[in-house]
Amino acid sequence: MDAEGPEIEQFADRAIYELHIRDFSATDETVLEELRGTYAAFALPDTDGANHLRTLAEAGMNTLHLLPSFDIATIEEDRAEQLVPDVPVDAAPDSEEQQAAVTAVADQDAFNWGYDPFHFNVPEGSYASDGSQDGGDRTAEFRLMVGGIHDLGYDVVLDEVFNHTAQSGQG
Repeated sequence: MDAEGPEIEQFADRAIYELHIRDFSATDETVLEELRGTYAAFALPDTDGANHLRTLAEAGMNTLHLLPSFDIATIEEDRAEQLVPDVPVDAAPDSEEQQAAVTAVADQDAFNWGYDPFHFNVPEGSYASDGSQDGGDRTAEFRLMVGGIHDLGYDVVLDEVFNHTAQSGQG
């Protein structure tokens, strides 16, 4: 995808939608299972998520602010190694059972806001599809995502906060 983002002449003209890359498609059943939660999901033209973003763009939304997308220190990049919470089927979202299940795998699952970057300006590997997690392949898939977002009518803004780090000093 070589689509260019929309030209937004004045900053005051931006209508910004904030979005987490993995959450965009992690549970979207219109996305192939192996592409859920990945950069590539943004390039699929007819998914629930893409259709929702297209509807928002038609209503005037023009900028997609992606939560941190750079190499995250505390996410296992191999999705097969990530744990999934075993939430009881009848547990309410605010129940102690649901909270206990999520807490039990909190440091080993895929959920992370990304404010603990390991390498700035290197795309997070766990958001790349299997087979595209290493080297330039993850960058190519990141670019595919940006092209898909442009195709939906959005400019892209990346969240990068340099004072948020996984370690400092001698760490």
